[in-house]
Amino acid sequence: MSASTSDARPSIRILSYNLWHGRAQHEVAGLVEANDPDVVCVQEAQAHALPHVMGGVELLAITPRNRLGLALYARSDRFEVQSASAFPLSTSRHDRFVGGTDHRLVAARVHDREADRDVVLGSFHGTPFTDSNRFRRIQVDDAHQALTELGPGLPSLMAGDYNHPILLGMLRRHVKRRGFTLAFTATSTFHRDGNLMRGKFDLATASGLDVVDAIALPSGKSDHRPVLFTLRYSA
Repeated sequence: MSASTSDARPSIRILSYNLWHGRAQHEVAGLVEANDPDVVCVQEAQAHALPHVMGGVELLAITPRNRLGLALYARSDRFEVQSASAFPLSTSRHDRFVGGTDHRLVAARVHDREADRDVVLGSFHGTPFTDSNRFRRIQVDDAHQALTELGPGLPSLMAGDYNHPILLGMLRRHVKRRGFTLAFTATSTFHRDGNLMRGKFDLATASGLDVVDAIALPSGKSDHRPVLFTLRYSA
């Protein structure tokens, strides 16, 4: 589940999936069983219908009041929860007019028994294209600040739908200046039929962890592909 034979440092496998207004919600349990992730981040979920436990992962934090819910799961046999919550970020023009998305981050500080280290985990959903890339970067900064306050000086990892496929290099440089690494797949993670938009929407940012891999899994009922990230604690 964790370290490779060539590197003894523990790794964390994170499954992230935008469920497209809950259309792909029934697929999550099967993805957990097939890919054995340590952490699961979902966006655009029907929060009231999410199970508390799926396979070996247990619900840590959720946004039950959101029209499009976020949730964060982690393996109960590996992680011990210290604190968990939903966090408000800067309110976008989209959220002011459409409403129903009062929190765009759920996060938890946990103790990783395998690594014997504390780490902060987050599930994030950036504002859509009705707002600018600049505003999405403000929300990413807000989210990173929330992670830092939840666990000052700790490794942190945030996965989700960043809604920033255009000028992705700008986002990578932006988070790097703030001490974070951007993880992304080699291929597009968005595939809605009839929509010409393509790109790497589903990303992860990390501090104190090194990116090992980012794989876009096969398409399901969502307009996003599920993504499996693997990161390893930095030396």
